[in-house]
Amino acid sequence: MGRDGRPTRDKILAESKALVFENGFSGTSIDQILERTGITKGAFFYHFKTKNALARALIEEFAREDIFHMNEALKKTENLKEKPLERLLQFIQEFIDMMCEVEDPYSCLYASYTYEPSQFDEETLNHIAETMLTWRTTMELLIKDVLEKYDPTVDVDIKSLADHTVVIFEGAFVVSKALKGRDLTADHLKHLRNYFQLLFKPKKTTG
Repeated sequence: MGRDGRPTRDKILAESKALVFENGFSGTSIDQILERTGITKGAFFYHFKTKNALARALIEEFAREDIFHMNEALKKTENLKEKPLERLLQFIQEFIDMMCEVEDPYSCLYASYTYEPSQFDEETLNHIAETMLTWRTTMELLIKDVLEKYDPTVDVDIKSLADHTVVIFEGAFVVSKALKGRDLTADHLKHLRNYFQLLFKPKKTTG
C-alpha cells in the first residue's frame, strides 16, 4: 500500500460501489465490504469514519466522473460552436458512442441513492441535485445557442427540455436493468438525437 493509503481507499470505493449496485446502500454492510476487500475494520475506519462518510465519497467520485465525461464532450464539440445545432447533435452522439461500448445494463449511483433517501444526509443528496443542475445548465446553454439561429417547430420549455437529457439517461438505465438484457441507453439517446434534429428549423431570413 502506498504511504497515502490511496490504493486501499480506491479499493474500498470500488468494491462498495459494486455492492451498492447489487444490494442497495441499506443492504450493504461494512462487514460485507470488509469481506469483499479483504481489509481490516481498522483500515476501513481509517479512511471512512462512518458509513455516511463512505456514501458521500462514493457519490462525489461518481459525480466527478460524470461531469468529467460531460466536459470532455463539450471540448470535443467546441469546434462546432458556430454551428450550434450540429454541436448539440454531436454532443449527444459522443454519449451514444460511449454507451455503445457498454454491454451489460449500466448501474447509476444517482438512482440507487434517490431510491432510498432516508439512508443519506442532506449534504450527500444535495450533491446529486447539484450535479443534475450542472447538466441542466450545460444543456440550457447548448439549446439557447441553437435558438439564436433556429426556431423550434413546437413550443418548448427550455429548462424542461434541458432536463430531458438526464431523464433519458436515467430512464434508459432503469429499463435496461428491468429487462435484464443488453444496455439500451445508446438506443434511447439516438431517439433523443433524432428529436433534437427534428425540433429545430432555420430562422427565416428577412429582406
